[in-house]
Amino acid sequence: MAPKHSAVKQKGRFVPILCHIFGTMLIVAVFALTLPLSIPRLLGYEVFEVISGSMEPDIPVGSAIYVRAVDATDVQVDEVIAFHDADAVIAHRVVENRTSQSEFVTKGDANNTEDSDPISYEALIGVVALHVPLVGSAMTLYASNVGKIYLMLTLACGVMLNILGDRIKRLQSQRLRAQIEARLAKGDTVNNAQLQAAADAEARASRRGEWMLGTIMVVLALIFFGSGAVIAFVNYQYHLSDDTYNAAKSTYVGETDDELAARAGVIAPIKIDFKKLQEINPDVQGWIYCEGTDINYPVMQGETNDTYLRHDYHGDYNVRGSIFVDSENSPNFADANTIIYGHHMSSGTMFAMLEDWSDQAYYEEHPYLWLLTPTQDYRVVLVSAHHVNAYSGLYEILHDHDERFTQFLAEATANSDFVPVAGAEVDPQRNYVMLSTCAYIFDDARYVVHGKLVPVNSAGGKVLTAASDA
Repeated sequence: MAPKHSAVKQKGRFVPILCHIFGTMLIVAVFALTLPLSIPRLLGYEVFEVISGSMEPDIPVGSAIYVRAVDATDVQVDEVIAFHDADAVIAHRVVENRTSQSEFVTKGDANNTEDSDPISYEALIGVVALHVPLVGSAMTLYASNVGKIYLMLTLACGVMLNILGDRIKRLQSQRLRAQIEARLAKGDTVNNAQLQAAADAEARASRRGEWMLGTIMVVLALIFFGSGAVIAFVNYQYHLSDDTYNAAKSTYVGETDDELAARAGVIAPIKIDFKKLQEINPDVQGWIYCEGTDINYPVMQGETNDTYLRHDYHGDYNVRGSIFVDSENSPNFADANTIIYGHHMSSGTMFAMLEDWSDQAYYEEHPYLWLLTPTQDYRVVLVSAHHVNAYSGLYEILHDHDERFTQFLAEATANSDFVPVAGAEVDPQRNYVMLSTCAYIFDDARYVVHGKLVPVNSAGGKVLTAASDA
């Protein structure tokens, strides 16, 4: 009677399969996020995120639009074009192409009327060749440096899982072959097909090049752990920043001495101990506050704009930095326009919520904020909010209330995302602030909020002896 062939069981054979599946899923996810944006740009298209509903329902908010450059005279009625409007990028449908006047008449699908001003040929970026819902929102995932690190980390993890699956499979083949050979040495009979399969699997794994896989694993491990270390460091810095500014709020911010006057807007609604703050750091210029939001921070001004870009109000290094005034502005918010910068943090802190003022309802809930200083407090009446390019002329430092400043106000308010409420009229004799943060709807995008400084009868939240001009 012929002996039975005994089969050698292979344990954990699903582990490498799972490594390949999850690794491939991570790699596909990274490419799914990046290719719809990167490849069109390589092909000459410009890509923008849609952040307003003026073209709904055809082009919903959060879509990515792919814009192809064309000759302005070839643009047809009913095509959607993208064009520069001041420092913003708008996508509206063409109602009329006036070739004799080199201009377009446009209209948003969701708008009741045509755009008030014709669009010159010089402002044309191109025709919207394609729009893809939701993809535009994905742009923010890797527009920031931290987002790019997360993508790199995910890609490295996916490749490492695939390589790990190959190595596990090779080790399993070696172990299986050793078990079979051990049984043969004892005189046991094994399945020849299984022996051959183990040998073939081991040979295939060897041909992949053990040294090459090892090198790739080391490089990817360095990328993986390096990216992880950077993210851990950044998150730790965020944690320190939260603790630092929460401590500042509990230490230097107090309740108003006159709640009725604060409710009436006659004085600031909070009180700031500037004496103690400036003992810690004399660069403290003021305190910015908006009730019902996360804006509640000291305002700094350094020798250069790099001073507080990555330093907190103590002067200690922190990637979240501080809210700070442009170094070229005069102290005490004495200029016709003072620029105040803050990071757009993914956690929603610092100036991340500035873009919320693009929504009319949000603006009407928060039509003003407060700027407190050691010598005078201001109600900051918001007059405009919109996207601009980082190199916009609106970033020019303006000290005087001259003709250039009047032009600045006209430009700043021409494309506001909200319609100002009563009392938010522009007054060229007032001083203004321009709050600025990063945005990610196009390269070098920024979001700015303009506010008129109206002095109130307090300084640092303490009632002044003589009433200020309100």
